[in-house]
Amino acid sequence: MTAGRPPCRALLVLVAVTAQVHAEGRPRYGGTVEGALLSAPVSLDPAAASVHAELVCVDLVFDTLYRVGPEGIVHPHLALALPEVTKDRVRIRLRKDVRFHDGSTLTGQDVVASLERVRTTPARWALAPVSSIRADAEGVELVLKAPAPELAALLALPATAVTKGGKAVGARPVGSGPFAVGAFDPRTRRLQLDAFDGHFAGRPYLDRLVLRWYDAPDAEARQFEKGDAQLSARGAAAFTGAQPKYRAEDVEGPAALLVYIGFGRAHAAVTADRAFRRALDLAIARSALASVGSGERVAPTRTPIPVEAGAAPLAPSARADDLPNAKLALGEAAKRVKALEPSRLGQLKLEILVEDTRPDDREVAERIAYALTKLGIASTITGVSAATLRDRVRRGDTDLWIGQLAAPVTSPTAWWGGAFAAGSDLWVEQRLSAGALDGRAAARAFEERRPIIPLVFRAVRIWHRSDVHGVRFDGSGRPSYADLFLFGDPVRSQGGRP
Repeated sequence: MTAGRPPCRALLVLVAVTAQVHAEGRPRYGGTVEGALLSAPVSLDPAAASVHAELVCVDLVFDTLYRVGPEGIVHPHLALALPEVTKDRVRIRLRKDVRFHDGSTLTGQDVVASLERVRTTPARWALAPVSSIRADAEGVELVLKAPAPELAALLALPATAVTKGGKAVGARPVGSGPFAVGAFDPRTRRLQLDAFDGHFAGRPYLDRLVLRWYDAPDAEARQFEKGDAQLSARGAAAFTGAQPKYRAEDVEGPAALLVYIGFGRAHAAVTADRAFRRALDLAIARSALASVGSGERVAPTRTPIPVEAGAAPLAPSARADDLPNAKLALGEAAKRVKALEPSRLGQLKLEILVEDTRPDDREVAERIAYALTKLGIASTITGVSAATLRDRVRRGDTDLWIGQLAAPVTSPTAWWGGAFAAGSDLWVEQRLSAGALDGRAAARAFEERRPIIPLVFRAVRIWHRSDVHGVRFDGSGRPSYADLFLFGDPVRSQGGRP
C-alpha cells in the first residue's frame, strides 16, 4: 500500500478473494495484466458511456459518489455516508482526501459541475427529481422537487462520475479513479491504464492494466490460448481442440447485460409505429437467442428488468414466437403506414445496424432478420465501427440497431430509466420529476410504447490465468479489474478442461 494511504483496497480484495487465496499469503504489488473488452469503447467520458466496454473503463478511471457492491447494496464512495434527507433537502458529505490524477484536489464544485452536465445528456432522467445542486464546505446539497428513494443508487450510475471541473473528457481524461489513462489508441485497439498511486481507496495492486478489443469471434480467445493475455471474456468455449497454454479458471457475473433492439428513423413511419414494434417483438423467438455467446448464462426476456430486480422469469411459452398475433399487429400497423400495406410490403427493406467489434450482435441481428422475413419484410445487416454506429444512431440514420444496457441488478428505477432513455422516450424522466417511479405503471407504459425491444439478459464470464486473482463482478455485471493482483507463477495446462 502506498505510504500513508488507508488500506481500503487491500481489505476489499482480501475479503473478496479469501476462498481462493487462503493460506497463499498477502497480495503483492506490481505486474501487468492484459485482458479484453466486450467491444470498442468510443468514448471514456462518463456522460457518454453506454455499452459494457465503456462502463468498465469509466469504473476504472473515474469515481462516483456511491458504488454498488457485488451483493447489489449501495455503499458510499466519494461520499462519506448515505444521503442525509431532511424534507426536500439532501446533504451529501464528501471525503477530503480525494485527488485527481493530475494531483489537484476534488471539490464539491467538481461534483456539482459533473452532475449539472448530466442534465444535458440522455442520462438526465437520473437527476429528474433534483431541482438544484450547490456545493458547501462539507460537500453538496441537493434540493428535491419530488421524493427520490433510490437517489444513492442513481448517484452510483457511471454517467454521474465526477470529472475535473465537470467537463467532458477526451482521449486522455483526468479522473480520480484507481487507474489513470496511459494510452488510448482506437487504431491499434488498445487501452493502457496505469495504477494511480494517489487513489483515496488505495493504490491498485497491478502496475498496469492493458485492455484490447477485437472484431473476430475467436481473436480474443486465440490471444488467451497462446498465453499472450491473462484474461478473456470469450473463454474456453471458443477453443477448437487446443488448450490454452496456461491453466485457467472462470468467474461469471450476474445476468445483467441487456441486449436489445433500438429503433432509428430511416423509415420513420414504419419503425415509430407501436403496432409494428409489437409485431416485431412477437415475431422473435427468444429461444433461438439463448445459444448466442460464448457459453455464458443467457436469460431470454421481453422486459428490461432482470429477475434480480424483481421481474418474473420468462415462461417457456413466451420464449417462442407468436406469429399469428404478430401478423395481426402488422395488419393494424398497415392501416396507418402505407409501406406496410400488403401490396407494398414487398418493396420495403429495413437495415439492421451492428457493431463490428461485437461479433455476437451479428448473430442476434440474423435472428431479427429471420423474424422480419416471417412478417414478409426484407432486411439487410450492416456492420460498422463503434463510432459510426453511435453517430448513425444519434442521427436516426438506420432502421434497427442492436444495443446494450447495464445497470445495478437491484435497482428497477435504473433499468426502467435506462430502457426508456435508450429509446429517446421521456416517460420515466417525466414520472421521476413528479415522484417515485411505480413499477406497475412503468411496465404498462413500456408494453404500450416499446421504446426498445428487450431480447436477452446475458452474464459476462471472465476466464483468467491461474496466477491472476481478485476477479469479481459488481452489482451491474461489470468486472472489477481494479482489485486484480498476481500471485505465484502461471501453471501450464496438462490436457482436459483448462
